[in-house]
Amino acid sequence: MSRFKGWTMAAVEKLDYTVTNEIPKKKIKKPVIDYVGIILGALNVLRPDLKAEREYKFLHDRRFRFDIVFKEYRLAVEFDGGTFSRGRHTRGVGYQNDCKKNNLAMRHEWKVQHYSTADTTTLNWEFTVAQAIIDVVNIIKERAN
Repeated sequence: MSRFKGWTMAAVEKLDYTVTNEIPKKKIKKPVIDYVGIILGALNVLRPDLKAEREYKFLHDRRFRFDIVFKEYRLAVEFDGGTFSRGRHTRGVGYQNDCKKNNLAMRHEWKVQHYSTADTTTLNWEFTVAQAIIDVVNIIKERAN
């Protein structure tokens, strides 16, 4: 390795002396919205007696989890985010894994409700979704009797 012996005129001529006062722009990330938590909050308002579990692993030998589960009724609720922004649920491998998960759930007698960000566009959407879930719970109760 050679030691630095000073600047040559050719190296000095290559230097760019322009100075900018611009601050590099950072991408502003959108805030992450906890849609599942919002739905659980609405369910708690409408039916506080319903016991829901969050992030429930329904098969012990797989990593699949449901967003919300009502174990007593074997009812699961899935919220698929990013459906219009090329999120995980709409791309190849993610969609394929969702299909596997739903098929395994059906084989193990789970009923699965799916919701997406399209369901969040109206005012008080969380109560509409919560009421739909409660309606399904009531149907399951009626069929059990």
